[in-house]
Amino acid sequence: MTILNIGSRRDTTMAAPPQDWKVNARCRAEHVNAEDFFTPAKAGQARARAECSQCPVIVECLRATRAFDDGVYRWGIGGGLTGVQRRALELEEWLGNRPNLEMARLLVSPRWVGRLSRLRSVCGSLDGMVRALRRDGLMVDAVTVRVAVWWSGGDAPRVAWRGDSRALRVRVAELFLDAVLVLRSRGARYADIAVWLGVPRDTGLRALRDVLAGVGAEEAS
Repeated sequence: MTILNIGSRRDTTMAAPPQDWKVNARCRAEHVNAEDFFTPAKAGQARARAECSQCPVIVECLRATRAFDDGVYRWGIGGGLTGVQRRALELEEWLGNRPNLEMARLLVSPRWVGRLSRLRSVCGSLDGMVRALRRDGLMVDAVTVRVAVWWSGGDAPRVAWRGDSRALRVRVAELFLDAVLVLRSRGARYADIAVWLGVPRDTGLRALRDVLAGVGAEEAS
């Protein structure tokens, strides 16, 4: 999503960015192909997100784009995030996890982005990255680091697993059951929760159904 698609509708739950921020957006540059912000093609999306990662107003754009998002519908790249990632960020906030976007921007600055990239390759989870960055003296949390990883081109799944539905089911039941129940109580679909977990849709749906079926069986016994 480019700034041309950000309308006048405002989200009263977040501070509105100043109106003049758009003049500094990189998506206005002549070399940028606006279609890259809407294409389903991975290569086009990668080009769009690469432009966003260098944009001086990425924070303002993300806030404005999220104010323009409607319900479960998300379209295009906006504020450096895909529609799927913005949906996951909304579910994070349902759980009370609000990112510090200024800190996330610091993490993708030239001073820190190399460190962030190394941690992505050696840490097994977002929580592991948080612990390492705190040892570096940065007061960060998992959702802030998650946004920074997204901005730097990574996937940033919430759950670390070995790639099969059984392993995912075990991890969700052990570590994320309470969060899943809260999200379901808020009306989140299984597909939404799979997005929040950062796992493939079909594998996530199977694991979530199995976990919640087990919860129902325990309550009935």
